[in-house]
Amino acid sequence: MNALDGYAELLLVDWLAQLAPHWRLAIFAVAGVVGGLLLDVVVRRVPAAIERAWLEELQATETPEGVAPGSLSGTSASSASLLTGLHARATAPVLASSAKDSGVGATELPTALTEAPPPRRWRLALLTGALSAAISWRFGPTWQSIGALGLVWTLVALAYIDHDTQLLPDILTLPLLWAGLLCNLGHWFAALPSAVIGAAAGYTSLWAMYWVYWWIRRREGMGFGDFKLFAALGAWFGWTALPQILLVACVLAIVFAGSAWVMGRLRSDQMFPFGAFLAVAGVVTLFGGDGLMLWIGGTP
Repeated sequence: MNALDGYAELLLVDWLAQLAPHWRLAIFAVAGVVGGLLLDVVVRRVPAAIERAWLEELQATETPEGVAPGSLSGTSASSASLLTGLHARATAPVLASSAKDSGVGATELPTALTEAPPPRRWRLALLTGALSAAISWRFGPTWQSIGALGLVWTLVALAYIDHDTQLLPDILTLPLLWAGLLCNLGHWFAALPSAVIGAAAGYTSLWAMYWVYWWIRRREGMGFGDFKLFAALGAWFGWTALPQILLVACVLAIVFAGSAWVMGRLRSDQMFPFGAFLAVAGVVTLFGGDGLMLWIGGTP
């Protein structure tokens, strides 16, 4: 067995290896479509559950004089402002135990979709089906392909949730981080030391950028969910892939924001979710490796 372009030696799944390639592609594609339909439920229900938890915690702080912004343990005045829709992301992170804001600054309380239109539901299913078939083609009948399925499906769900609500829920980002470290115990996608360093570097790098931007502009530039997603990608691909992931995400974000601004769909001061672009950059790195790092003189 040969190593797979920067990844570990292939670890075959016996029953998959016994199937003809076209049957494997079909199985992965069908699994992806079914998984996409399930992800549609996750995309709609998880933000709705978070919003209900926020509202319940807000109601628990109400007094005869109104809302006491700082009365919740672990909740700042800006958290109460977000929950009441008065001012989002003014200072501190929102309800650390529930989820962290992921967008490059949302401006109002996100309202989760309660029912997805059928065309969108099937677009999501077809997207995950196509990506799953591509994973079968890229990684073959291996345990790496099983891990890649979990990674891609989670990234797709996070991208959709971030696009809809500008949230990156902890319930998805944190398990994704731990799953990356566990997979790399066997050097599936990166050496374990590189994965551990990648998780730490991914979080601290965006955390530092957050506070530099805050010191210069006195406003938030991104949410804590972005830190966790970047840390999770570092856990999956190692620290050497982080510059490439960030570069690809920033280029995509600039293209998207510039196009939307030219078409009048985005104001120059309007914020947009950055986590979705990180997710796309993660998928690009999964299929393409960190070849850009080789080009600029890095190591795989």
